[in-house]
Amino acid sequence: MLATDRMNPRDESTRAGWTLRPARASDLAAVCALLASCKLPEQGVEDQFGDGYVVAEHGSEIVGVAGIERHGPYGLLRSVAVTPPWRLAGVGAALVLDRVQWSEEAGVKSLYLLTTDAARYFHRYGFRALARDNAPAEIRASREFSETCPTSARVMRFDADAAMRGPEDECCGGNCPCKDHAGSKTAVWSSAQTTDDGEGIRAVVREKYAQAARKAADGSSACCGSSCGCSNPITDDLYDASQTAGLPETAMLASLGCGNPTLLAELREGETVLDLGSGGGIDVLLSARRVGPKGFAYGIDMTDEMLALARENQRKAGAINVEFRKGEIEALPLPNATVDVIISNCVINLSADKRRVLAEAFRVLKPGGRFAVSDIVVRREIPEAIRRHAELWAGCVAGALEEWTYRDLLREAGFVDIEVVPTRIYGGDDAREIASGAGLDSATLAVLDGAFMSAFVRARKPSEGGR
Repeated sequence: MLATDRMNPRDESTRAGWTLRPARASDLAAVCALLASCKLPEQGVEDQFGDGYVVAEHGSEIVGVAGIERHGPYGLLRSVAVTPPWRLAGVGAALVLDRVQWSEEAGVKSLYLLTTDAARYFHRYGFRALARDNAPAEIRASREFSETCPTSARVMRFDADAAMRGPEDECCGGNCPCKDHAGSKTAVWSSAQTTDDGEGIRAVVREKYAQAARKAADGSSACCGSSCGCSNPITDDLYDASQTAGLPETAMLASLGCGNPTLLAELREGETVLDLGSGGGIDVLLSARRVGPKGFAYGIDMTDEMLALARENQRKAGAINVEFRKGEIEALPLPNATVDVIISNCVINLSADKRRVLAEAFRVLKPGGRFAVSDIVVRREIPEAIRRHAELWAGCVAGALEEWTYRDLLREAGFVDIEVVPTRIYGGDDAREIASGAGLDSATLAVLDGAFMSAFVRARKPSEGGR
């Protein structure tokens, strides 16, 4: 029994105001235009366009498409695309489930796909990664495999047993340490401090950053790594003197970021800015300067010590267009459509529920608003020993999302124009410094060489009308 046995995608689509129907030959041009607009390859679609394809239609407009190519006894799922205004309406899920069901009914022996940045999305529906060389010869000989997709594209195969567990069985895009992939609770910390849920993660992070706030208030530098020395490859040299002139020293000492989102976000006069996890307040104060007296900057933080430090820094800086509020980035204490720009500096990686963080960010942004954060991003899969380490989670790396997962979750939340731009890649020496004191063996540390990067993650909430 497949995941599709739990619902009829076409019944769901009818209730949602759009419908699924088999593709017609006359749809080819519109489908190719849709693929091109979504930056997906359209080459080769015409080769098997017909029975294997389904389109989602709203009125006379094609708003989604998915297709199956037959290669011997095997199927290749391709061209899964949805126009931005319909990406929160369940269209993508219905298209994927419909094609999985169609494949079963058509006698497809097994179903494969290739993806460059949506592996976590398809994982939710029962597809699992497969070594490229293990794909059947018929699939490897396909045009999409051999010509259209880059060699870096992931190969995935549909697993009916995994599909039975359903998309709800993965929280946080598969990177949350509170559940395993079967959805059961598990103790996941390998350090002396142990916990088995998201609240435990928050407790570890809260204590780590409370200590950092106390150190900054006493005149000592904080850091983002697992041991707070006087130098750290993540947090060093993010701001130049011309930017920070006039700011309290304690704002700089409490800086725990991995980038400078206030510079990269291209803030404008009169805008309202929100900093997720504002810490000692440096990015809020810099933002307040950039948006000017007609603009406003909010900071949200869950740590009392950081909030007290930030408010004192605000007082010293004489900033009046600033407000620091206590709250969690998974449940922002702001109304819908409140802010023009969301920034954050090496904080989203600390959350155990990144899907909720991004949904909240989308909620409080105005239509057309910008998401512009600096964060640690994973460049490849890393060992569970690192994912499960409390010190490294609080140290900004264990909870970091893979680049493709970040893109998937932003897209799922409704964002468009998504970009992940590397700003610094951490080599072996950097990795050893970041993980110093975490008690990892040399073989595990070697895996960290080049596995993480600081990146500027940019996206946009569609304007009214869907653009």
